[in-house]
Amino acid sequence: MESKEQPIKSLYTQEVLEFAAVGVKFAGLMEQASAFEKRQFVHETVLILPQLYLSTLRLPDYLYSPEQDYIEEFVTEETYETVRLRLAGLLGEEDSFLSCQAEDMQYSDTPLASFVSECMADVYQQTVNLLGILRDENEEALPAAIGRCLFYFRTYTGARLLEALTALHRVHTQLLSLTDDEEDYIDTEEGSEKLYEDLF
Repeated sequence: MESKEQPIKSLYTQEVLEFAAVGVKFAGLMEQASAFEKRQFVHETVLILPQLYLSTLRLPDYLYSPEQDYIEEFVTEETYETVRLRLAGLLGEEDSFLSCQAEDMQYSDTPLASFVSECMADVYQQTVNLLGILRDENEEALPAAIGRCLFYFRTYTGARLLEALTALHRVHTQLLSLTDDEEDYIDTEEGSEKLYEDLF
């Protein structure tokens, strides 16, 4: 007689594992930002952010109640500030941008100043909080932890991620343009010297 017991469905679905893989890369990039030059860091970040957005969007839809579900947090206020300050220091003047998406815009007629470092630290916080549960293989807390990540993604961090990506896209384009101009200048200078040598 065949057993009618249904196989236990693993919580570690392909979508969860994909999030973990992308999340680890993103977290590592934020934690090691000071090891990069600004141009390289911006380039790597604009590559990983769309992947993180998509992998978070595809997480299984578990319920989460901020009032009822207590889940361990792995990012302390000190860690958050360390990441934020590290990014702010690396980006310098490019850290700030004008935002029309902030909630305070309803009280303002003009765009408000926002900071890439704060947006990224917010995204880092929720990403690493879920990664910590996955790392500890805490299957009891995992559904609510995924739900928490999605809750904040839908209400806050998803928009913060997109704002940071938009701002970094501008920085990335400017840095590429600057580099191209510098290379054109060098090529023109070398070409002029070669022409001068040929003439004489």
